[in-house]
Formats: sequence, C-alpha cells, structure tokens
Amino acid sequence: MAKKNDSFNPSRRKFIKGAALTVGTTGLAGAGQEVNAAPQARVQWDRTADVVVIGAGASGLPAAIMARDRSATVILIDANHDIGGHAMLSGGRVPLGGGTSLQKKYGIVDSADQVYLDHTNHKNREVRYGDRDLVRMWADENVATFEFLIENGVKFVDEKPEVVNGGEVPRLFVAKVYSDDLSETINGRPGSGLVRPLEKSARAKGVEILLKHRMTKIIRENPTSGRVLGITAVFENKNVNIRARKGVIIATGGHTSNVAFRRMFDPRLTEEYQVAGEPWTKQNADGEMLAMDIGASLWATSNQSNEGGRGVTKTRHIGVRYGYENLRWEPQSPMFAQAGGSGLTVRSFQNLILVNQMGQRF
Repeated sequence: MAKKNDSFNPSRRKFIKGAALTVGTTGLAGAGQEVNAAPQARVQWDRTADVVVIGAGASGLPAAIMARDRSATVILIDANHDIGGHAMLSGGRVPLGGGTSLQKKYGIVDSADQVYLDHTNHKNREVRYGDRDLVRMWADENVATFEFLIENGVKFVDEKPEVVNGGEVPRLFVAKVYSDDLSETINGRPGSGLVRPLEKSARAKGVEILLKHRMTKIIRENPTSGRVLGITAVFENKNVNIRARKGVIIATGGHTSNVAFRRMFDPRLTEEYQVAGEPWTKQNADGEMLAMDIGASLWATSNQSNEGGRGVTKTRHIGVRYGYENLRWEPQSPMFAQAGGSGLTVRSFQNLILVNQMGQRF
C-alpha cells in the first residue's frame, strides 16, 4: 500500500486505488482543492468535512478509510439504521487477484495483466462489454485492494481460491462470517465478515458515521452550475446540510429496488421479481438520480442483465415476498419480522402440488 500523505489531493485514479471492490461503483464529485461558496450559494452548513461519502457499504467504507488514511476528515452517511448495505447479506466473495498474499500462499501465479485479460475476454459474455480503461485500472489495483482489506481487519476462509467469471487463474476468496451473533451479521452471511471489520477500522481511524441520513440533494455553487460544495440529507424529518471541502463520493449501491428505473435498461424486470438484500436495504437509485440531476452521465449498465447465466430470476423460496436464490431469511434474524417468513425452499417443482388460496390445484 502507498504511504500516507499529509495532504489530500484525490485524483480519480489515486483515490480509487485500494478502495474499489467492484468496478465503477464509486463516483467522485467536486474533488480537488478547497473551494469557497459563491455568494449565490450561501448555505447554512450543519456539518463540515474534507470528504463526504454517501453509502456505508462495500464501496463507501473502503473509500472513507482511504480518504482518512490520507489525512482527510471524513463524514460517511447511510440511509439505513446500520452499515453494510447489500454487502452485509452477500456471500462475501472477493475475486481479486494479480498476485495477492493469499494466492502466493497457495502457490498461485497471477499478474495484473492476466486479471485484465480475463476481464476483457470477448468470449466471456459477463465481461465483454466492460470499459477497458476502467478494467485496466481495476486490474492494476487488485493486489493493493486485497491487501488493504486484510490490513483493515477482513479475514478470509483459509482455503485454496476458486476460478470464477471464466478466468484462467484461481482468485476467489470468501470472507469469514463475522460472528455467531445475528444482531451483528443480520442473517449470518459471509458478507458480514467484509463490512463489519471495515466499519470497525473506519471508526477507529476517525471516520464519522451518520446513520439514518438519506441524501436528498447535491449542493452546487449555483443551482445549475459550479462545483459541488456538499449535500443535504434528511434525518428524523429534518434537513442536514453537510459541507464537503474536497469532494463528495457517491457509493449508494445502485437502482435494483426502483422498478421504473431498472426497467429503462431491461423491461423484463417488473415488480414481481425479488431483489437480493431487501427488506434490509433498498437500492432505490437516489444517488444516481441526484447525480444525473446535476449533469452526471450513467453508463456501463450493460451488465445489469447480461447474456451470461440467468439475468432474470426469482427466489427459490415460495410463499414469501423477500429472498433470493441463495438468500433465505432466518427466523432468528432481527429482520425476520420485516421479511415476514422464510418460505418453502423448492429445488424441484415436479415434487410439489401447487394449490391456490382455496386449496384448488392450478
């Protein structure tokens, strides 16, 4: 990892270094030297930091830590009552390679060039449309990012990695479940072993985390022009204006919970399809729409429903609203009341008799 710098000057490449668990999920707005508000942009600021990060998940937490490591003051907000986002309920799968310490432990030879080739292979339908420049940068930072996770407390299952995504080299390691306490892990998923250690590290390093704060506006020097100065968030029905002296990072996850928004990219994604992670968190497109409202471009959405595998699927657990193919809500989970049930897991419909509410077969 790079040594800490006394000054914080977040270029796009340098800032994302070590913090990008996924390609293209973190946006940086208004980064650069400190600016003062223009007369027409005078705002009563409630809080101020060098960097304001929106979303405390698998992208926002590393981004906040990286900024703090470079001596920036950081405020990290999240709309949920806890950190983690969808990543909390994920499988904790981290397919980073290029020659990481754990790869070397198992005698695996890898390189950034091979990572790049594997993720731009036109024969692989899951990666063929990736932005080459962004994938190149991501490939170059795989090792630094993986070691960054370890340095910040993430522990991985000590097993030989798997080959995934049509690659040539084993790279996939899985985070260890954080604890046996469902109040910490929410549903006992390995993703907790990714975000909980990062939360612990962020807090220890001085990142201020504000929960139940939902961003509703990006504040610029002028209503329709000028630099980004900060954001407005809603907390307990009150507006909170947070100034960002250096920049705002949007890491809100996505738009999969917004039916109208997601159907712009794939009309098949109607409301009956479940979204992994609900009702724990919802990806409602807030970050994307607010960024687009001030002129940001949304691109690289081809993988939302790509040609590889089953792009559109429902939970294998029937009788429930929430769930996913590999996510079943446990009765002991603190979210079980909101989930409403675990459902009946179906592996073969030929072994079921389906009836309606009147008990009649259909």
